[in-house]
Amino acid sequence: MSCILIVEDEPAILRLVTMVVQELGLEVVAVPDAETALETMAERRPRIVLADVRLPGMDGLELVRRIRSDPDLARVPVLLMSAYGEPMDHDGDGFLAKPFDPDQLTEFLRRHLET
Repeated sequence: MSCILIVEDEPAILRLVTMVVQELGLEVVAVPDAETALETMAERRPRIVLADVRLPGMDGLELVRRIRSDPDLARVPVLLMSAYGEPMDHDGDGFLAKPFDPDQLTEFLRRHLET
């Protein structure tokens, strides 16, 4: 079974997102920054990436750009999350404003796991 990659540096949000993903019976791989996410994606292709926009070092927007520029990863759905509003012209497949309702995250995951 492939994993759901969570890229989040805030422990409380990471716990919430992990709980929602695990309730769907999915494996979680969690990393604290975009650089580690790219390294992880080189080893394991996740089914979905859930990424914070504001991360230490490379931000979530640059992470999405790099994922989209890699032919092997370009089709992996990416959900961006932020407490600071939705970024203009992002290349993600969706956006969740923090704090979010866990049902919104569940809906995104289910929709993208079906495709």
